[in-house]
Amino acid sequence: MRSRLAAVLLLSLATGTRAADGGVLTWEDSVVEAARANPTLASSRLSVDANRASYYSSFNGFLPSLSLSNSVSQSNASRQSAYSASASASLTLFSVGQAASIRSASAALNAAEASLRTASAALRSSLRQAFSALLFAQSSLETARRITAIRRHDAELVNLRYEAGRESKGNMLRAKAQALQAGFSVASAERDLRTSRREMARLLGREGFEAFVATGTFASAPPPARPEDFRALLPLRTDVAAAEASLRSSKASLDSANSVFWPTLAASYSRTRTGPTEFPSARTGWSAGASLSYALFGGGPAAAYLNTKASRLGYEKTQSDLSAARQAALSDLESAWSRYADASDQVIVQDALLEAARQRNDEADIRYGSGLLSFDNWEVIVSDRVSTERNALSARRTALDAETAWHRALGRALGE
Repeated sequence: MRSRLAAVLLLSLATGTRAADGGVLTWEDSVVEAARANPTLASSRLSVDANRASYYSSFNGFLPSLSLSNSVSQSNASRQSAYSASASASLTLFSVGQAASIRSASAALNAAEASLRTASAALRSSLRQAFSALLFAQSSLETARRITAIRRHDAELVNLRYEAGRESKGNMLRAKAQALQAGFSVASAERDLRTSRREMARLLGREGFEAFVATGTFASAPPPARPEDFRALLPLRTDVAAAEASLRSSKASLDSANSVFWPTLAASYSRTRTGPTEFPSARTGWSAGASLSYALFGGGPAAAYLNTKASRLGYEKTQSDLSAARQAALSDLESAWSRYADASDQVIVQDALLEAARQRNDEADIRYGSGLLSFDNWEVIVSDRVSTERNALSARRTALDAETAWHRALGRALGE
């Protein structure tokens, strides 16, 4: 009787909930929508585009510049207008400062790309956790309804025995209270489901409440074999990539500070025509030249030395920061993998305990119904089954979160 009632509850949950909620959401759908509509990711993407434009613009310092001019003049002696047209071109041949500007813009682009990947990885982790929470809330509601069916069936059984004079009133009242408690847990599970749906809507960039129904297997994939050397995974880490981008930016700043110790070489060429008409064609003249400049004390005698020292110390700091980031990443990878493996093992243990608890509960129901088992012993077995149902569900949730943390430690971005 109890198994048939539980089956009916599950069937109504599978059909009625979907019909009422409407929208079915898969993990792939949530990834596509978050990538398109999440404002934080869009902001990081625009930052990359802006820094890429700045990087391309930094090459202008080594590109030739061309200017055209046309002028007219008149004096009181000749009372005639004299026109002059000229074209001039210049090109920077050697400039350490300009080269440092290009490297600085390149480092800024690398930093923006690292920030974009960091934002994408953080969004993927948050989205995966929200999707797992939605799956957990749905499964938790199913479990709560299944436990309610068990408790109500047990309360009916105890009440029948009480009316027949074979059970105490206290045990009958306790069975009813447990059925009432199970009913309240269903209401709590429904509230948790609504909260999970609200969080999913936020991550998808939606302001209104959406009654999502997540589809997918509520189970994590088996953990990979432990890597022989976690250092091989460091290139995947977003925090290490950000530290490396910061190091390149600091190196570019040091090169820019050192550029004052180098001269700048430039070449120029101009051609001029003068005559009485607006577009003269006579009296053509040209000039070409090269200039070598060197700033001795542009900002004071000690400015170059102090600026270089500050940049060098900043560069050494970022080197230490990168080393610290790599060490922290190695520790995080080791811990994330261990938690993932532990959680996966715990799922196997809890599933085995759940199978045993269900079998013991079925056997205890038969023995209690025939009067071969006391209420106290029977209630302990039933409560153990209820607790194990919830523990098995929580173990799956923990394993999914551990899998998400492992992917986050690997730096997996949205869509990967």
